[in-house]
Amino acid sequence: FQSCLLMERCGLFQCDVSIMAAPMSSGGEMLKVVVEMGVTLKVKENHETPEKTDTFYNPKMKMNREMVLIALATMAEEKDQLRCLDAFGATGIEGIMWSKYLRSKRPQVTISDIKEETTALIRRNVRSNGFTVRKEGDKTAQNSKTHEESVEEGDHNLKDEVKEEEDGNGEDPEEGWGMDEEEARQEEVVKKPEIEVVCCDANVLLHQRPFDFVHLDPYGCSVQYLDAAFRNVPKDGIVAVTSTDTSAVYGKCPNVTQRHYNGHITRSEFMREMAVRLILAAVVRAAARCNKGVDVLLSVVAEHFLLVIVRILRGPSHADTCLEQIQGVIHCQLCQERVFQPNDRMLNENSYTFLPCTCHNDKPGKTAILLGPVWSGPIFNLVFLKDMLYTSRGLLVSPITKNHLRTLVQEAQCPGARKGGQSEDDYEYDSQQAYQNPWKRRKTDGGEDGAQCLPHPAFYYNIHRHCSKNKDPPKMQKMLQYMRKEGYRASRTHFDPIAIRTDANLLQLKAVLDYYSNQTVS
Repeated sequence: FQSCLLMERCGLFQCDVSIMAAPMSSGGEMLKVVVEMGVTLKVKENHETPEKTDTFYNPKMKMNREMVLIALATMAEEKDQLRCLDAFGATGIEGIMWSKYLRSKRPQVTISDIKEETTALIRRNVRSNGFTVRKEGDKTAQNSKTHEESVEEGDHNLKDEVKEEEDGNGEDPEEGWGMDEEEARQEEVVKKPEIEVVCCDANVLLHQRPFDFVHLDPYGCSVQYLDAAFRNVPKDGIVAVTSTDTSAVYGKCPNVTQRHYNGHITRSEFMREMAVRLILAAVVRAAARCNKGVDVLLSVVAEHFLLVIVRILRGPSHADTCLEQIQGVIHCQLCQERVFQPNDRMLNENSYTFLPCTCHNDKPGKTAILLGPVWSGPIFNLVFLKDMLYTSRGLLVSPITKNHLRTLVQEAQCPGARKGGQSEDDYEYDSQQAYQNPWKRRKTDGGEDGAQCLPHPAFYYNIHRHCSKNKDPPKMQKMLQYMRKEGYRASRTHFDPIAIRTDANLLQLKAVLDYYSNQTVS
């Protein structure tokens, strides 16, 4: 998967999006036709500049939309007629994709945006893709017919039937066939899936109505919408949060990070995972204010966005349990070692004792810094990721997204040493069999049951950074085999294509690297 991940980070992957010329809008502006995953959209010329357009469309966010679609499709396997909300519709592409690919599950899709011009274009895109726009007054209009009008209409129909019987067999068969075609056409129109388009602020809509699936994808920071998102979401509901404020979550603007996320981050080799855990800490706090906890299902970081998907657990006990997993991170600035700070009410005389490294004893001055607080629990759900990987086979998603899902499954599992002399090829074969058969539950990490396997270890290490200067590190696949051979858990990580996720600390990792690395020729 390394080549795919490197292509994605460098922006070399194909978006599979075609753009063509289109007619003008009602305001006289030229529109373009964009086709993505079978969905046809009409967007403006400046659709990639959110500050200057009302129809923001970013083709580089295609993977984000596909991940959300797969998560919703996986959730729809358990329950039909889900109430889904795309809180920031822009062009309406996500809501249209949900209705298009989940038509058999009959989702109740709602697309919202705060601008009237944007919602007008969303309605146009909805109709151009073969769906009808559901209005709030449709149901009342259908039920507004009085009882006398219904009786009168029934009398007219009865008279027409009696007249046809008196005419005998003189009716035209072609005319009857045409009527049947017209009725079938009308029934087809009636059976068209409906999509609700609402011009409303996302916070107001989320406070007014409950939704089973909510996707928050604002321009920039999303923390100001978290309280409203968790206000009415039901038990086992899912909330997907997309953040694009990379300058804040990656530590480039410390004041903004403190103001929005109540935390401190510095640039480091594991800053991408720290950014995810920082966002999850804000999500957990917002859910706890509504007496709810979360089960983190998925965390994805790409070049332009960070996506976290959580499932709701109702009850103050779940909220308290999740809050206990928000901890600080003690980070050594010399060797890049890191460890979670225990949540202890008592003061600790020397916090350096929590670090496995000896940099503080060997070097003068203060060598470590306290980061966070961040989420210290799991950032993946192995069972849900396997279900997503199986569900993606029935959807028209790109190979890059499927490769990311495979990497996420391996990262969530983070396998250790295998018993019985099983080779790496056998392990890969068993993994593929488990992906192809959703009912097959493999036993991992020596556990008696796959569901009881240990959660994946936190953080990852860049093997090129920590390898000795006069040695060449092993290939990634070989390095994983060596780590498992030495008794550690190890896997690839989608955060960094040349890093591994392992439960070994930095000193143990360097020992394995030094032992199996090749000496360079001077």
